Amino acid sequence: MADEWCTIESDPGVFTQLCEEIGVKGVQFEEIYSLGPEAFADLEAEKIYGLIFLFKWQREADPRPTLDASELGIFFAQQVIHNACATQAILSALLNAEKLDVGPNLTSFKEFTVGLDPQMKGLAISNSEPIRKAHNSFRQQSSFEIVHDKDEKGDAFHFVCYICHEGKVYELDGLKAGPVFIADVPAGTNWADKAREELQRRIEAYTQKATEAAAEGAAELRFNLMAIVANRLHEAEQEIARARFLRHRAHISLVSRDEEVELLDEVDDDDAPADIPSFEDLLEKEIPAIKTIVEDCTKKISELTPIVEAEQKKRQKWMKENSLRQADLVPLAYLVPLALCAMRHLARKGQLVAALEKGKEVHQKRVAEKQAASASA
Repeated sequence: MADEWCTIESDPGVFTQLCEEIGVKGVQFEEIYSLGPEAFADLEAEKIYGLIFLFKWQREADPRPTLDASELGIFFAQQVIHNACATQAILSALLNAEKLDVGPNLTSFKEFTVGLDPQMKGLAISNSEPIRKAHNSFRQQSSFEIVHDKDEKGDAFHFVCYICHEGKVYELDGLKAGPVFIADVPAGTNWADKAREELQRRIEAYTQKATEAAAEGAAELRFNLMAIVANRLHEAEQEIARARFLRHRAHISLVSRDEEVELLDEVDDDDAPADIPSFEDLLEKEIPAIKTIVEDCTKKISELTPIVEAEQKKRQKWMKENSLRQADLVPLAYLVPLALCAMRHLARKGQLVAALEKGKEVHQKRVAEKQAASASA
């Protein structure tokens, strides 16, 4: 069915591209590998927009009370779509994030659903073409239709998200009736640490139950935690651009005072951010102070350039992996064994080398024909 939602992999590259395809450009996902006190040490609290937690779901009673999302001013949608819990958890974080531009699609969606109850919000998600299209873009392509046994049962996994809203941490689970209050956030602390403590409690409870239920005392636990954070590549590029504009103005200021300098930045000053010092501001400073500005800008650019390069490599890796996820690999699985069989057959007849040489000649001829066609076009 065209309206079905596919399962998608819990992966930072997948989720980052999913958000970008919906229209949210300012975020990325980072895997959290530890639940110790150092888990969020490298992340700024105000730039953590939410936490996405994946766990092995089991039907069990949850004594924690749920709250009325509308009274709290929280966007909350109940899950009404099979396989959509990952996207729904991400949306729950994004649509409750303060000071985050979620793009035109989600902005319009939030405005449209503002007066709806949680179930109707969930239905609105299922009927949102931009959201469904972005989600299903990660459907594994196949030349064959794979039919699963309806009685086939496997492990069920579920995504929930944790957010900070008005100094309080909440858990948003689309399978529940409303948000669950987790903890107050003391002033000056990272809200994610309160969510981390709750996750530790949950994992310890799961571990105890799994150990008690296991026949030989061995417990199988599978969890995944990701943080939705500000786009590091975008932030680093903006900081570098700002430093270049400021260094350029400082250099011009030094030139106007007959100082010999090398203009390093080819920038259009009309595009400079409004918050950097103007030429008039710089004229009020002494030459040593201007030179210090140049040194500070150069140092900042040197520090941020490796970050940009690392983030670019990360995104190239994500793009390659996502292309493989979306590709139809079934023909390859059949053609490779067939080609190997043909090569073995030719080798037995002593014709393999001749066949390879002939193939190379045909390939070179086609390449030459294409080059000639391009040259004449």
